[in-house]
Amino acid sequence: MESHSQTLREDTRTTVFAQHWAGFGGTHGGLVAAGLQQAVTDLLGGTPGSLSAHFLEAVPPGPTEISVRELRGGRSASALAAIDGRASALVRFSHSPGSAPTVRSGDGSPPEPRPDPLSLERFTLSSGLVAFGDHVDIRPLGASRPLAAGTDPAYEAWIRLVPQAPGVDHLDTASRRLILIDAMPPGLFAVWDRPAPVPTLELSVHFAPCHDDSPWHLVRHRTVWASADLCVDETTLHTRSGELAAQGRQLRRVLPV
Repeated sequence: MESHSQTLREDTRTTVFAQHWAGFGGTHGGLVAAGLQQAVTDLLGGTPGSLSAHFLEAVPPGPTEISVRELRGGRSASALAAIDGRASALVRFSHSPGSAPTVRSGDGSPPEPRPDPLSLERFTLSSGLVAFGDHVDIRPLGASRPLAAGTDPAYEAWIRLVPQAPGVDHLDTASRRLILIDAMPPGLFAVWDRPAPVPTLELSVHFAPCHDDSPWHLVRHRTVWASADLCVDETTLHTRSGELAAQGRQLRRVLPV
């Protein structure tokens, strides 16, 4: 049995959110979530199994203090990280070292090989809309494109952080995957012909045990439902070799232009 009498750790750490990582009105939410998760990992060690983040206000670039409080130790360790009044995240550690999946569903891996990402045309997010797009390499698969007034609010693409992307050197693999989970344009952009702010309010991500075989990942992103002022997007991330790496779900606010 796990002991609950151990001393639980607390700490305050400083991270720097680099300039030019702007999203909708502040630092890109994926980078903020990655900073929160990395602060927890730096304090507790281990590999995160899940993250649940809440974004209350925009986080500006520059030095930021993150408070970390361990909630539970042992094999089911968890901790809360927060940027006072702006964002918070609960991080759980559920994987043992070297763990591997023992059950896979029929959707656990891509059904067929995909073209080499470098053989595909790169899609560039408008830096005037979201500056962080300069730091993400997206190679779309299929016909769906943002702001193309299509019929399906979904995308499939190869994705990676660009080599030498600023402000991510201190992040581990799980935290970098958080950025990729939140890097695609909202699914609604695929059926719109003009942009509108769609900031993330809540982001939940579950990490699957997998091998990190390449910086490239296959991402599938779609809007599950949308109303006049809210929407929910779902994202899956696979390694280049086809292993499920992470699954994300986010609640977003749809703001008027």
